[in-house]
Amino acid sequence: MKAMFAGSFNPPTLGHLDLLQRAAGMFDQVVVAVLGQPEKRYALSLEARADMLRRVTRHLSNVEVVFSAGMLTDLARDLGVDVVLRGVRNSADLPLEMQLANAYRTLGGLETLMMSCSPQYCMLSSTIVRDCAMHGAPLDAMVPRELMDEIYAAYGNTPNAERKC
Repeated sequence: MKAMFAGSFNPPTLGHLDLLQRAAGMFDQVVVAVLGQPEKRYALSLEARADMLRRVTRHLSNVEVVFSAGMLTDLARDLGVDVVLRGVRNSADLPLEMQLANAYRTLGGLETLMMSCSPQYCMLSSTIVRDCAMHGAPLDAMVPRELMDEIYAAYGNTPNAERKC
C-alpha cells in the first residue's frame, strides 16, 4: 500500500521525521509531498524543503520526496497513492484534520489515516521552529541536527545557546 504524508514542512521538524519513520514501517511506500501555496511567502523554497527531507529520510528506503504547488488530490492520483497520512498533535488539530479528510475523500476518493504524534512532539510546530530560528534560540530538540544551520540561515540568524524560545 502506498501512503502520502503531505505538508508545507516549513521547516521540517523532528515531529515530521518521527511520523515518517513510523509510517515507513507501516506502508510499502511513503511519498512525502512538500506542498506550497503560491499566495504564501516561505523563507525556504519548495525545492529546499524537499531537499532537506530527502537528506533526513535517506536511511528510509521506501520513502520518496516530491514537491508541488498543485492540489494534493491531483498529486496523489498521479502518483497512485492509496491513503493520505496526517499527523495530529492534540485535540485542537482535530477539526481541521477532519475537514481535510472529508475534502480528500470528496475531491479525490482518498482515505485519510490520522496518526497521533509521539508525546515529546505534541507541542512542536513549524511555527514555533520559525520563531525560535528568527530569534536565534536553540533548535536542538525541534529539528534534525543536520538541518539547523540551514534553518537559522533562512531566517537570517545564528544560534544563541543562551536564549530560550
